[in-house]
Amino acid sequence: MNIGYVVKESFSGFKRAKLATFVSVVTVTISLILLGIFALLSLSFFQVLSEVRSRVELEAFLSETVTAQEAQELQQKLTAIPAVKETKYISKEDAALLFHQEFGEDIQSVLGTNPLPTSIKILLNASHATLDSLDLFIPKIEALPGISEIKYNKEFLSGIDKNARLITYITAGVGFFISLASIALVSNTIRLTIHAKRQMLKTMELVGATPSFIRLPFLIEGAWQGIFGGALAVLMIFLLVEFVVWEYDKSIYTVFVEPARIMYPVLALSGFLLGLAGSSLSVRKFIR
Repeated sequence: MNIGYVVKESFSGFKRAKLATFVSVVTVTISLILLGIFALLSLSFFQVLSEVRSRVELEAFLSETVTAQEAQELQQKLTAIPAVKETKYISKEDAALLFHQEFGEDIQSVLGTNPLPTSIKILLNASHATLDSLDLFIPKIEALPGISEIKYNKEFLSGIDKNARLITYITAGVGFFISLASIALVSNTIRLTIHAKRQMLKTMELVGATPSFIRLPFLIEGAWQGIFGGALAVLMIFLLVEFVVWEYDKSIYTVFVEPARIMYPVLALSGFLLGLAGSSLSVRKFIR
């Protein structure tokens, strides 16, 4: 197979269907920009959610009979659990001090005694701070001797999980429809190129050219359209993040910059795949 001929022919469609090619590349670019911005917002949202999850606290209240030594051993056991990020022992005195800081009252003076129990605060790794994980994690903790009760803000965590699922569904839906639009436009451009070269393709078939030899330039042409569109989309989002967002608000920039750097190669690859998928669709349909 003559590689030079295949590559040359893959660019010939750019000349034969200039307007359609331009529209196709621009559409892929706009589609990927929209998809990239939406993905950037989603990734940043998940990054913030991960930070919030990392601050979710469980409080394991200890039985009255647990000694200070036993509490220390229990804390060591909890710290050794992979899902646990950090633990903190809260004595009765510490609990009374926290009560005073929060409510402005000395519980010892008000009640004449300190009824607050000792406890261990547990910070979880962000990946384990979900309701599904806690449904498995809490029974194991409650089974440890010396723990009487575990409390955490279930409604708050439920809201986080609900929002995470909603953003996931929206991102998947938007990405799906934008991808379909891009594939359809690339496919239409390749179809116009095939139509313009129909007589030459017929001649090639008559002289014995294989189907793969005939199809390959069109597949590469679609891939090039996707690559150009992906590269332009990456450039536009890079300029948006590094200049516009940076100048507007540096705190927002710090949230966006890491997800954006992850997204750049994904967008470039997505452009290539969208172009290849669109050209494959036309080639299979119009070149038998």
